Amino acid sequence: MRIRRDVLIGALLMLSSLTAFAQQEALEEIVVTGKLPGPALWKVSDGENNLWIFALLSPIPKGMIWESARVEKVIKGIDEFIEPPGADIDVSPLVMLNPINYVRGYRLAKRLGRNPDGKSLQDVLPPGLYRRFAALKTRYMPDHDELETMRPMFAIGQLGRTVLAQNNLVADRGIMKKIKRLVRRNRRIKRTATEVRLKLEGGYGKLADRTEKLINSLPPEQEIACMETLINRYENDIESMKSRANSWAQGYVDDLRDGAVVFDDANPCALMMLASSEGTTVEDLQKRSQQQWLAAAEKALTANRSTFAVLDIGELVSERGLLAQLKAKGYAVRAP
Repeated sequence: MRIRRDVLIGALLMLSSLTAFAQQEALEEIVVTGKLPGPALWKVSDGENNLWIFALLSPIPKGMIWESARVEKVIKGIDEFIEPPGADIDVSPLVMLNPINYVRGYRLAKRLGRNPDGKSLQDVLPPGLYRRFAALKTRYMPDHDELETMRPMFAIGQLGRTVLAQNNLVADRGIMKKIKRLVRRNRRIKRTATEVRLKLEGGYGKLADRTEKLINSLPPEQEIACMETLINRYENDIESMKSRANSWAQGYVDDLRDGAVVFDDANPCALMMLASSEGTTVEDLQKRSQQQWLAAAEKALTANRSTFAVLDIGELVSERGLLAQLKAKGYAVRAP
């Protein structure tokens, strides 16, 4: 169902998945295996009440083993678990389950993914950037010439998925699954969701029109800047990214502070979406979700002796992230 939704309303799902897309990275360094100390925890306090925050890192090497004893010990004594902020896009089942829309959605995605007027990437990209993209394509997808006709964001998105796969990288879903299993062991723990739901009204035609409007509204200069940001990571950040994954699993945080991707208004991919027809929606979803998380955290710090929460590493190291906002409100913050 999730895959079909990507096909049906492709670009609209960028509203909820763009952060992950912007954080795709390629890694090759040897992975540390065996029993590792486990990710470190940030601590926020209000008197005797504590909020423990676990940092999510994505992607991580497939098969990486991190010791969960430290996290398990904290979770055993908590009163509440606060889930990470985010956005969920809700489409009517009548749209999703209609088999005719499968074919229509696939054709829509194919059409919107191509450059207008039959142009190639070589036509729309600066010469230097195109050469860099072509070098990556030759290395990772030499037999996939269909990339040459795609829009920059579609092309680098497809290439990026291959880069991750060939470097044995996976998203952080396994981390969250493990944490949720630990929480479920104790049914008395209160679970608080802070995700904001966006319900997309209307049938296939309305959603298709909205998707097409979004794609056509992406400013070309911002789309190219976002593509260049991702290419820079694939070219230059390979070894250091794998090192940070190892540091995360061993509880060392210095590397994480230095290299976390912060999806704020200085990030070209964020600027691209904020300048699109869905910019107001993107900004509103992010703002409401962050507000809900902050409200849940403050309420928990008032009511609970011990609370456990999960945040993306960017929210913990950014000067304007959620952790910094708690600190600005007067709560005591202790970094690992």
